[in-house]
Amino acid sequence: MHRKGKKIIISVIVPTHNRADIVVMCLKSLRSQSLPADLFEVIVSDDGSDNDIQPRIQNFLDDSSFNCVYLRQEKAGANPARNNAIKHSRGEILLLINDDILASAKMLEEHFNTHKKYPAESDAVLGKVTIHPSIKDSFFTALHLDASFDLWEGRKILDWKAFYTCNISVKKSFLDKYGYFDTGLNWHEDLELSERLSHHNLRVIYNPDALGYHYHNLDETQFLNIAEKEGKALAIWHKKSPHLKKTLASIGFYPGLPFYNRIKYIFADIIMNKYSISLFIPLARSLQGKHPHQATALYRKIFQSIKRESIRDELQKKNCK
Repeated sequence: MHRKGKKIIISVIVPTHNRADIVVMCLKSLRSQSLPADLFEVIVSDDGSDNDIQPRIQNFLDDSSFNCVYLRQEKAGANPARNNAIKHSRGEILLLINDDILASAKMLEEHFNTHKKYPAESDAVLGKVTIHPSIKDSFFTALHLDASFDLWEGRKILDWKAFYTCNISVKKSFLDKYGYFDTGLNWHEDLELSERLSHHNLRVIYNPDALGYHYHNLDETQFLNIAEKEGKALAIWHKKSPHLKKTLASIGFYPGLPFYNRIKYIFADIIMNKYSISLFIPLARSLQGKHPHQATALYRKIFQSIKRESIRDELQKKNCK
């Protein structure tokens, strides 16, 4: 519920769909913040769940010490849910997280303090996300999530490629001026937005102390599905904005590379492709226990092979019209 007369500084945006249990865990972590509760609100934006989420979060809505808002829309996707929450938000700063992120006790305070230090409208803050300590042996989460944040280790000022909606805060006025999430994308929507914002001087400040925990043990199937989603999203993005071909090459759209840089992928895809990949996956599984480094290297090659195949498949659809 909203409390009148209080100035909200941070609006935490949490899109969700059919995950009542994890949303409740997320809300519990947000209710235990070091940042005073009257400085922030949490907006749960429900994307047409078929289970009854609102009764599960009713105690948070009824808690007068916790600013919690529940919004519901007909199923349209995470981006319309985010945009709907942004439009209803009251905070000067928007903190975008996923419903399976459990906030450390100082996560919001760290975002708040970093924005005070970097007050420019175009300054955003990236907090770190890692696997929750209670989840053990998460090989694929480390391979995907932790590897993404390892890219920024030891760095402070980052560019648009570090705009991850699992734990990113941005000034609301900046989005109001230059745009919200593209509802036509189901993956890489955060980077598509940040690339647009980069033309208006977006700068991402990395604060690993603004820590959130990912409460999701990624398995092999989910990991490889991400490769397919990434490839499809990049191809769709290219269709919408063909002038960004070279820019998209920097995040994996290999057709945007010069031909001499693509030669290695031509040879790689002769060896590992949609027909032969079923032979490499069991090999990668067998290496996980005793040879994790070799398994990691092989899974990365498999991931990139699936991603390139997905790019080609989506681009081919354009040729069939």
